[in-house]
Amino acid sequence: MTLDELVAQGWRDHGDHAEAAFARLHEGPALVMEPRHVATLSGLVAHVAGEHLARWREGVALLEQIEKRPAFDASSPEGRALLRSKAMLHRCAGDREAEARAFAAVREGADVPEASDRIRVLAVAASALAYQKRLAEATADFEDCVRLAAYGPTKADPATRAMAVTAHNVAVELENQRALDADERELMLRAAFISRDFWLMAGGWMEAERADYRLTMSHLKAGDAGGALRHAERCLSIVEENGADPGEAFFAREALSKSRLASGDVAGARREREAMAALLPTIADEGFRSFAGVELAKLDVELGSA
Repeated sequence: MTLDELVAQGWRDHGDHAEAAFARLHEGPALVMEPRHVATLSGLVAHVAGEHLARWREGVALLEQIEKRPAFDASSPEGRALLRSKAMLHRCAGDREAEARAFAAVREGADVPEASDRIRVLAVAASALAYQKRLAEATADFEDCVRLAAYGPTKADPATRAMAVTAHNVAVELENQRALDADERELMLRAAFISRDFWLMAGGWMEAERADYRLTMSHLKAGDAGGALRHAERCLSIVEENGADPGEAFFAREALSKSRLASGDVAGARREREAMAALLPTIADEGFRSFAGVELAKLDVELGSA
């Protein structure tokens, strides 16, 4: 098996079989033959060992095996990516001294603002901690990212995408909580808005409309049906302005259906549901179509009780 095959399999399997995927990753360091392999493997190691399994120190140990390979160069972009992952894992494990050493290695000879590198460490840490339900720590790291972003990262700065992804993940984790207090609701909505702001810089129309989808769901969780409906309408408008991709239109219609239902417009919600059903067979990607079908079935349960 090549490194590329190992990593591809890991990304396919890790969601449902994280333990098995991580076990296979121990075969990875021996397959690292060129600089790009360093970043490819270290990113997956950090994601699975960190976000999915909270096995922070085991993740660090595996990254250290990659560092021993001839292809590793701490001054290269790929080497710096590994060192950022290492700093993140140390941070989540609570070892701030080791985190500081790894971050100092990231910064040695760096030609980007320190805030950019710091955001990229804290952003991944915040996402991992949020996934592990360590919301207080995740919130603190997220707020530090927001503060650091005052330097004004541009579209070309990787910190921009890191901010967009992390804010999205924080919003999603709060949406998934059974109940939210007032501070948590405020944070959820703030994170969803920040995600959209940074996706507008870092992405294209699809990222923008998906950010409005996220804002719809966050407003629904917050009990603001009117706000949800505004963002759902914007989501569909962006999709239609950019070719009306069936899959994207399907979920924009879902956002509208749920928003109308929350507003008390049951008939309108059912009209959007019928539009979703018409779109479903036109979604080309089989996996996406299957996922959409599951979501339609869930919506039918909600509508059936309305």
